[in-house]
Amino acid sequence: MREPGPEAAETRLNRLLNLILETAVDVLAFDAATVTTRHSGDELATIAATDQRLVALDDAQYESREGPCLTVLDAHEPIYLEDAALDDARWRHFSETAAQLGIHSTLSVHVPTDVEDVAASLNFYGKRRLDLGGQEMAAAASFAQQLAAAIQSVEAFRSTARLAHDMAEAMRSRAVIEQAKGIIMADNHIDADQAFDHLTQISQRANVKLRDVASRLVEERTKPTSPPGGAG
Repeated sequence: MREPGPEAAETRLNRLLNLILETAVDVLAFDAATVTTRHSGDELATIAATDQRLVALDDAQYESREGPCLTVLDAHEPIYLEDAALDDARWRHFSETAAQLGIHSTLSVHVPTDVEDVAASLNFYGKRRLDLGGQEMAAAASFAQQLAAAIQSVEAFRSTARLAHDMAEAMRSRAVIEQAKGIIMADNHIDADQAFDHLTQISQRANVKLRDVASRLVEERTKPTSPPGGAG
């Protein structure tokens, strides 16, 4: 049975993120939720959303490089705005966009991913004013933990897949180099170290990777020869 590839893992991640977000929206009585990520230093993106129309609120923060969903990307207490449309002193572009979309209550929560170069936040948007207490905040934090676990599981899969690929490539390289050394040893009646030095010299002179030099030599020596006289 073939192992699932990175694409399959990402498809499962998308389904899981959407399931978590939809459940969170129902439990906390918001109208929509999104997940913001920052990776490779400062690349910002919304990787999941229950309502694509409200991704515009994320985009407004990406454009201005400020807002609650960006503030909580780094470890930070949740930011709850009872009426985001009125809170224009800190994040004017965000507040104006919230007003245009009819969004009042917003909540942004830090997602504690333990993945290098990846930060994330969970963002809730509501069209009516909501009164959130400690129980709701705890539930939001729990959903953020679930998102972190989902993201980390796929990152771990990717890391394992990359490691397995690299190890397989290294094994193949060693095998073909050993084959090439054996051919050179037989042709020139030299030992393994001398054969390796010979391969290295060819690689350096031609400015071609050692594995590629070895592969060409093995292919040439194992290529089937045509029968004399040809077909007919």
